[in-house]
Amino acid sequence: MRMASDCYVCILERAGFECELAMGDLEEEIREERSREVMEELVGAIARQAGGVPALVGTDRERIVKRVSEDPDPYRRLKAESNLLAKSLLPLAEQFYMSSPDRTEALIRIAAAANSMEFGVKGHDFDNHTFGEVFSKTLRERLDGGLECVKELLSSFQRIYYLTDNAGEVVFDLFVVERLEEMGKSVIMGPKAEPVLNDVTAEELKGLAGRRMVATGDVVGLSRERSSPQSLALLDDPDVLIIAKGMGNFETISEFENDMRGRLVYILRAKCLPVARHLGVAKGTLVVRAVT
Repeated sequence: MRMASDCYVCILERAGFECELAMGDLEEEIREERSREVMEELVGAIARQAGGVPALVGTDRERIVKRVSEDPDPYRRLKAESNLLAKSLLPLAEQFYMSSPDRTEALIRIAAAANSMEFGVKGHDFDNHTFGEVFSKTLRERLDGGLECVKELLSSFQRIYYLTDNAGEVVFDLFVVERLEEMGKSVIMGPKAEPVLNDVTAEELKGLAGRRMVATGDVVGLSRERSSPQSLALLDDPDVLIIAKGMGNFETISEFENDMRGRLVYILRAKCLPVARHLGVAKGTLVVRAVT
């Protein structure tokens, strides 16, 4: 997926959001000076990558914000809050799963609903404190994209590479992965190698659960050029089903998805108009789509 006109505005607005996260405690004059430096450098980076992949342009934004602010993880507090919220809501997901007549579909719905946990996306209203009020309803939302086809792929593949997205969301992903393993699946999780956005990192995932994992890299989404040999081996293995969570993974993997036809599933909420248009759905739709 390539940059739409809305992407330029979103990338800049999210930079402002992140400057406040990373530098909100600084004196106003220093914060303004550094925030201006971030924006000026980011404008140049955007111009150099005109028409590029939004998530990869966003990766440059992350590096600029972290370097100028001297904060290696601006989302640290929000990620911790999200994990606590998700843990408090996990019993709802467990009850939904146990009472479902189709437990494979229930797992897919839990994974999809959890992808609503995202900060700083233009046009997507999310707040840790209000998400709990709507989570049960979210589990029952209409899913777009071909649920039956996804269920068939889950049934057909023994090995799964599960590419994670956000903190908080990953608490539900762990529940999904545990249930898949109870069904006899062999699952390797793919967190980020280091902090980027509010995505869960390998270190954070270790703190939540001792799972098998192969980190995908240090970019928003996934870049083949910045992935480890171990990650590339899983991505290229014809016997491995790839489950890609979130918009960043969709934006990047859609550039080379033909290499994974018949073994790739996107699970996400289309939180912005460009992604929604690319998927052919209304903004805000929960999408579960197999690439066949």
